[in-house]
Amino acid sequence: MEETQVIIVGAGPAGLTLGLCLAQCQVASVVLEKEQAVTTDPRGVYLTGDSVRIFYSQGLGPEISDIGHVVQNVNFHKSTFANKPYFTFDTSLDSMNQALPNGILQNQPKLEHALRRQIECSKWCSLRTGCEVVSQLSDEPPTVEYVDKTGSVRQIRGQFLIGADGKVGIVRKYFLEPIAGIRQEEGVYKYTGTWVAANLKITPPTPHTHPQFPLWEAGYTPEEVHDLFWPKGWHFCSPPGKATATGPFGPYSERLWRHEFRQENWNDSMNAVELLWEHITPMITREWDNHGRKLPESVQFPRDCIEIIRCRPFKFVHKVVNKWFEKRTILIGDAAHVFPPFAGQGIGSGVRDAHQLAWRLAVLLKGPRPSQILSNKVLGPWALERRKSVDDAAFFSMLNGQLCNHEQPVWLVVVLRLVMLMTVVPLLRNLSNPITRKESKGLTKVKGGCFLEQYNGGARLAQIFVQSFRQGPLLTDSLFRPEGSMLTLLIIGTIDHARSREDAQAAIEASKINHAVLSRDSIVFFSPHPIDRPRMDSFDEMNSQMEIFWPTSCPQVEERLLPGYNQQSFIDRLGRSTTFAIVRPDFYVFACTRNLDELGKSLALLKTHLED
Repeated sequence: MEETQVIIVGAGPAGLTLGLCLAQCQVASVVLEKEQAVTTDPRGVYLTGDSVRIFYSQGLGPEISDIGHVVQNVNFHKSTFANKPYFTFDTSLDSMNQALPNGILQNQPKLEHALRRQIECSKWCSLRTGCEVVSQLSDEPPTVEYVDKTGSVRQIRGQFLIGADGKVGIVRKYFLEPIAGIRQEEGVYKYTGTWVAANLKITPPTPHTHPQFPLWEAGYTPEEVHDLFWPKGWHFCSPPGKATATGPFGPYSERLWRHEFRQENWNDSMNAVELLWEHITPMITREWDNHGRKLPESVQFPRDCIEIIRCRPFKFVHKVVNKWFEKRTILIGDAAHVFPPFAGQGIGSGVRDAHQLAWRLAVLLKGPRPSQILSNKVLGPWALERRKSVDDAAFFSMLNGQLCNHEQPVWLVVVLRLVMLMTVVPLLRNLSNPITRKESKGLTKVKGGCFLEQYNGGARLAQIFVQSFRQGPLLTDSLFRPEGSMLTLLIIGTIDHARSREDAQAAIEASKINHAVLSRDSIVFFSPHPIDRPRMDSFDEMNSQMEIFWPTSCPQVEERLLPGYNQQSFIDRLGRSTTFAIVRPDFYVFACTRNLDELGKSLALLKTHLED
């Protein structure tokens, strides 16, 4: 029988991301996907927040522009996106302090192809398409039977089994629900609704294809016509009329458009395409241009320039599993939670599940076969942290859902416009942004998480551009990749680096911590300020032993900085009194300590979190 370390069922974004993250930790995995090809129909379109950061850390940065385009703003309208928004949320700012876009409107098939290309380059992860899992032969150790693309029945055994196969996938529905009672239950945001979701392909008219189109006489170009009827950004439309979520997705040059609207009392006798045309036609009819000038006549965008790629109803709910794992079988992605379409949280939450799980599995798999007690001790905090993250995602869905599904009173519109004005003032910007406030707290409110509350653990690392004498500029996430050891010891200071290194290495050795968790070689130096280049006679010796990074502002970085980028955010999140920080590879801090005594105590507690 074939054996591997981790069996992953499902090759959606969550399953593929887990395979890549495990490969980064040098853990072997096999991904079994029942479909032979990527589903060509785009489903989720919004990549939010740190999911973008995670994909960059997995090598997808150069491909992001081929997958989608950066979201510059999210707009809230009354009735139709043809109306001027009463509230606009500026997403172009570096509000999450990650030096990367806060959101990407992406084409999911392109994303999955990009993830698969990364898998193909890995020696640690194998993707097998056309392989349908049909039964579980054992849950200890996890052993499954599957039918491959030739129709042959095969068996594979792993040390962990991961269900990333969707809300009705076999792992939860047939392996865990009957035996362990694991099911998806109503989440903190109680929502149920049927929406019609359509993917459209827009082709601008031209004087040649539509010579009688009235806007040519007004001097419009085909590009200007497109932008008038199909505005950039994401758009929510609230009553009067049907609640709507709509906007472009994928690379902007491809002119793809997602249009979703709530349909009350849906039944199968209804025609989704007819309902789409009935709903969207008033939205693509204009009497005024984008500058408030009246057009010569009422103008409708030509219907023959709109191709319907997909149009069908979906029932949206928010649900979360009542338990994330049983023994060595674990759920991630849509197998663990589902969201309504108000904040683009579905794909992002699944990617976070994978990213925060991978290093924990690596800790368990690097040593002797872990006991069930140790597995529970390592995976229990992961489940608590993921539930907190899912609840936070549901909170953002609830905020957008309230604005989208209900007609807003005048007082609320006034308040929202005041919030828009606050974003113009840098000192008030963070106060008006709920994402920034949640981001700054990280996991600190999770009781029982894998961090030390007494040593300011649980914060999420900010990301900035840094350099050293040897390399740069680069993003700080690249300093904390889990290669030899899973965690990193960050030493912060401007002087006496050699002594700090010796002291830290001695503390690590004295703790007798498993080197797969933290070792004397997993030390990174950060100086809040640039340091002087050492003398040439000592430079080679010093540089061979340690590399010191500091914030950079070189010209090639300046042109890539987002508005609101703050290089002080990295040290602000850690605390200015911090000398030693134990950093997890999922961008969270285990502990921040001021001196060697506190470091020694934190290392001892780290050992109790991740070892028998």
